[in-house]
This record gives sequence, C-alpha cells and structure tokens, in this order.
Amino acid sequence: MRLLLIAVCFILTACASTSKSDNYIRTNGVGNTYEEAKNNAFKEAIEYHLGVVIASERESHNNNLTKNEILAYSSGYVDEYKIISQQTIGNKVHLVIDVKLALLRISDRIMSKGKDNKYLDGSKHDSQYKSFIENKQNGDKIIASVLNDYPSRAFLIKQNKYIIKIDSNRNLTLSIPYTMEWNPNYIASFHDTTKIVADGKLSFLEKSGIGQKYPGAVTIENDSYYFSDNIIPLKIVHGMLAGNEPAINIKLKDSSNQSHYSKCFTPSVTYDNFRGPPGTAYLVLKPKASESGTLSINIHRDSRLANMMKNLFTIESSVIPKKLCPPTE
Repeated sequence: MRLLLIAVCFILTACASTSKSDNYIRTNGVGNTYEEAKNNAFKEAIEYHLGVVIASERESHNNNLTKNEILAYSSGYVDEYKIISQQTIGNKVHLVIDVKLALLRISDRIMSKGKDNKYLDGSKHDSQYKSFIENKQNGDKIIASVLNDYPSRAFLIKQNKYIIKIDSNRNLTLSIPYTMEWNPNYIASFHDTTKIVADGKLSFLEKSGIGQKYPGAVTIENDSYYFSDNIIPLKIVHGMLAGNEPAINIKLKDSSNQSHYSKCFTPSVTYDNFRGPPGTAYLVLKPKASESGTLSINIHRDSRLANMMKNLFTIESSVIPKKLCPPTE
C-alpha cells in the first residue's frame, strides 16, 4: 500500500538569529564541515523566507512500513551570500551567513550575470546551481511519487452483473458490463503536485504567440501549468506512456484466489492528450472523461477454460499498465 501526503508548510526555524535586512536574510548554519554548515544555512534561509512543501511518501507491505521518505521543495534558490562569521565549537562548524534568494521561475534561463569583464565568481555560481538543482530534483521526486500510482490508482473501474451466452457453435461468451473513470482523489493529488512544482504562467506576449515558449506544460481541465525546463514534463510523458498506458485487466480466479485466466482490453476513451515537437511535452488531462461498455471473453467449447469452468469463483477487474498485460492469445 502506498500513501503520498503533500502539505504546504511554512517552517520557521527555532533559531532566533534569523533576520532580514537590505534584501538579505541573516541565518545560522551548523554542520560537520564548512560545506555542510553552509548548505544547512541556505536551507534555513529558504524555509524561513519562502516556505517549503513537505511531501511524505510511505509504502507498507503486510502492515510493515517499508519506505518513509520526506522531501522538501521550495520555489527558490540562493542567489548571493556573504559569510559573516565562522567558528568551530567542539567538532561542529558554526556559520553566520547573509543570504539573498531568487525564485526558481527563471523562464529566461538567466541565473546570474557577471559584474566584471574577466572575473568569474565560481564559488557563488556553484552555490546558486547546487541550491537550484537540489530543489528541482526534490520536485522531480514529488512528481515521480504521484506517477508511481499511474495508472493502477488513477482510475476507478466498476463491473456489473455478468452474462453468459452460447453461440451457434456451442461456444461460450462471458460478457462483463463495466464503467471506468478517473479517480478524483488521484486527479486532486496530481493537480496539487503539478501546481507546486510548476515554474510559472504565460506572459501576455506568450499568450499572443510572441516571445519565448515554455518547453512543457500540463493542463488539467481549465488550469494550465508551465515549466521552464523539459525534465518534469518529459517525466510525466514517460510515466503515462512508454508502456504505462492504462489497460483494463480481467482475471478469472478460483476459490483460492488463484488466477486461471487473464486478458487486457484497451479503454474506448482517451483520458489524456500529448502534443508538441520532440524534446517538449504538452499534456492535457481530461478529468471528466469516462466510459461504459461490455468486456467479452470468448470461451471455446473444448478449451482449457471451458473444462475448468466449475472451478472458477470470481471475476476481478482492474486497471494496469499496458506493459504488464499478458500476451495476446
């Protein structure tokens, strides 16, 4: 059983020395090394100033917790910093740093600009980039946690009373009426997560078809979210395509819950739409899409399935990734 819990938390650190002045945030960092103390100070500044989204992913098997991962995502990164003081107390490094933050939503792709024709501030740019990448990668993991449940928990399928018919050649047909639709809880989770990690909205010029285009976007009903890089959009594409397309699976089982027959059916409705040139990804989800129909299984009179009919006990329907379907007979 998997559970993904996402909550928006504005965490104020217990350290009373955190303060803001001249667009800088003064913060403390403690660590086993200078780099660790500096990174901890950066995290504190981001959490204090921008807030973080906490995502907790839990997995359990036979009532035993097998995974409990907590991710923190923020919409900012460290732009500039100044070391105010450094001391070593015991075996710990203590830093006081003034930090200036910038938002991750950099649709123009410019993270920083040089202040001199020749001087390259490598240390500053290294901190900028590492801070930026860490938050982006946590955003990737949050999206991946939601995609792990696709399509098995993304849809609701309901089967109705079956009908068995005999044709003119004395063969059987097992007909199973069904309905299928998006799971509203999954749509809500996907919606909230996408909103959290998205980079921005279209500018007036972009809406008019002028100016730089975002390489990826996700539209859920009337809400569109845009991304300044194609990493997350392509993760979504690969998570929903590449063999992960939804398939309706029917299993016939005996009283011991052992499966004796399994077959997949392709949904009759398109629940999403992907478009865009190679290297980009534009996804449109259709949360109101649904279907109803009948799934038919043909049972030849001399087949193995016909001969063991007396042992069949339950019909089980589910939605699984297409790549997990049994070979076509």
